[in-house]
Amino acid sequence: MAFGVATLFFGSLAGVYADRFDRRWLLTIINFGQALSIALYFLVGDDFWGLVLITFLYSSLNQFYIPAEAPSIPRLVKENQILIANSFFAFTNSAALIIGFAAAGPMSSAFGHAAPYTVGVGLLVVAGLATMSLPSLKPPVVHENPYSFSKIWHEFKEGIAHFWENSRLHYPLVSLIAIQIINGMMITIAPAFMKEAIGINLDTGSIFIVAPLGIGILIGAALLGFEERFLSKRQLVRMGFLGMGTMLVGLSLIGLVDFKYVYYSFFGLLIGYFNAHIFAPSHSMLQTHAHEHLRGRIYGALYVMLQVAATLPTIIIGVLADVLPIASMAAILGGLLLLYGLLDPVYQRR
Repeated sequence: MAFGVATLFFGSLAGVYADRFDRRWLLTIINFGQALSIALYFLVGDDFWGLVLITFLYSSLNQFYIPAEAPSIPRLVKENQILIANSFFAFTNSAALIIGFAAAGPMSSAFGHAAPYTVGVGLLVVAGLATMSLPSLKPPVVHENPYSFSKIWHEFKEGIAHFWENSRLHYPLVSLIAIQIINGMMITIAPAFMKEAIGINLDTGSIFIVAPLGIGILIGAALLGFEERFLSKRQLVRMGFLGMGTMLVGLSLIGLVDFKYVYYSFFGLLIGYFNAHIFAPSHSMLQTHAHEHLRGRIYGALYVMLQVAATLPTIIIGVLADVLPIASMAAILGGLLLLYGLLDPVYQRR
């Protein structure tokens, strides 16, 4: 809730401001600001409401970071390198999440609860220093008073109107929302799946779960540049949904085999591989087809819509996971991915 409330409060506002300022300095200031927000742990400790405050502050700053981050890619690389750049972007995002997820439990067990916060502060300082080295990313349209709150709602609506009027933005935006919702559901059921289906404890064995996914994402990201020679970005996205859905359905049959971890590793690697085919091409299409001076607002709107759309399904999947076999939940998620991929030709004919 602390993450979600921050999105609803600041998501639309953040997209507007990302289009008003030099994004290099936005990224830099926010990295250092997030480092300070995490450092508050050393004042509040394990106090519940203190942790809620840290989460809210971090997420609030993140709302301003997201619409300044991905929309900057087309300014930093040549047009024919956008897909490759986004494949690295998607890989580093996914790898960071996977590594953090795998390392947090063992790190806390070995060095105490403060260890992940200490590492987090250090990494964000490094990130802030790194973004300082970027070239200037000033907006193409100069705002007469970028600090002003006036016209924020008007400018946010301008971004929404651009989205509705530009049909080429619909598919990548909806695809990103769809895969983020499914990934959120997968994270919700992951601990139970690890314990019940594979027999691995989350705190001590999470690295064995995330390693195949991470390797698969790396392979998928590395091959996208080659595959783009033969398939359009939209075809790559559809391939990602169909492939990932098929692998999840296959993974739901894990109870029928004896060598469960070997079976999981095979399907987990392919899930990661196909997952990489959704994010990078979708971001590339979004960045290519959106007007440069509106990209921040488009991304701000994307994450507001994502938060609104993801809340109820994530709650539902959590409830269903308590009453249905965990393998059935994997099959349901796989079926949803397959359905989305199969509906793409129907959508294209509209």
